[in-house]
Formats: sequence, C-alpha cells, structure tokens
Amino acid sequence: LRPKLLSQKRSSLLDPSIVQEALDGKRRYAFINIWRSIDQDNPVKDNHLACIDSQTVDKSELRTFKIHYADRVGENYFACPSSPSNEKQHSWCYYPDMTMEEALFIKQWDSRGNIADGGSERSTFAIHSAFLDPTAPKNAPPRKSIEVRCIVIWDEE
Repeated sequence: LRPKLLSQKRSSLLDPSIVQEALDGKRRYAFINIWRSIDQDNPVKDNHLACIDSQTVDKSELRTFKIHYADRVGENYFACPSSPSNEKQHSWCYYPDMTMEEALFIKQWDSRGNIADGGSERSTFAIHSAFLDPTAPKNAPPRKSIEVRCIVIWDEE
C-alpha cells in the first residue's frame, strides 16, 4: 500500500525518475508527518502528543487495523502488551507545553524499517497518540494543532 501512495505523488514536485527508483527499491523512502501547535497564545497543556520507544515493542505485540478511504484501503498499527505482567513494558515519552515554535517529526513509514524489509534494526514507523493528561489544568485551552505529511527520498544509504 505504501508504494501505491508514493506512486500517486508522481505529478508532484518530485522528479519522476527518483520516485520510480524508490518504487523499485533502489532508494530508501519514508513518509514523515510534521506536527506542531498553531496556537499563538498558549502552549499545549492537554492532549499532548506521545510516542512509544520502538525498542520496547515486540513485533508479536503489533496489531494492524484497516482504514477505508474513498479511493483505497490503508492500514495502521497499534501495540498491545503481550501480558499485563510482561517484563518488557512499553516506554512512552511525551512532549508537554509544546509551543508554536516547536515541531515534532513523526515517522509514518520507512521502506528500510524492520517490518518493511523483515530484518532491519531500524523502526518502520513511530507509534504515537495524544492522551488526556490527568495533571492538566481544568481550564486548559483546547489543543490547536496541524499535521503535514512529507515524503523523504534518500540519495543513498
């Protein structure tokens, strides 16, 4: 599905020959989302963005779910701990009080990641989520944010 999405971008600013090389597996490519607050007056006080440390997730804990769009079916992943007593608990980090001057780059898919290529130590994607912060002020302003997807194609590894 990811190569199909990449190939749909042929009419974009990308050089078609470079896109074809990525589709043919000759170049590493990734989809990266850039997330940032758009609130000029307030830092994010609740619904912070959090990312999981991929080294704390075993492949057996990943679950896939389908996302149905008008023109295609995509898929996404989430992590389910193998058991509540699992020694290898998932480790999360979050970014409190983000301002409009800060941005978070989130890897959505890496063609050379461990799920994509079956053996790499490199994570294929970043599992992430917003969450309600129980320590947030009761009158915290609602989060205002934007996320933009970018395609990155490497010259060489």
